[in-house]
Amino acid sequence: MNVRWKVTLTRDDGTSDTFPVRPKTIVAFERHFKTGLSQAFVKEQKSEHLYWLAWESERATGNVVKPFDQWLDTVEMVDIKTVSAPLDETA
Repeated sequence: MNVRWKVTLTRDDGTSDTFPVRPKTIVAFERHFKTGLSQAFVKEQKSEHLYWLAWESERATGNVVKPFDQWLDTVEMVDIKTVSAPLDETA
């Protein structure tokens, strides 16, 4: 099984989008917070971890986003989900 993460961002204007958490975003998180993503969410979770991950996931899709602190002013909530998918049979 392959586990992928997705974040759903709900803005204060009521709109929402779901963004994948891709390897580039995971590495950026680990470099920024100097801890592994799983470790951060299991033992050391801070709200900033979740919001930063959503911000970086949105940026990674190519959307133009405000700097992090300004982006936070537009956020109502963020939800994170793991999605399990079977490995490709050719893998």
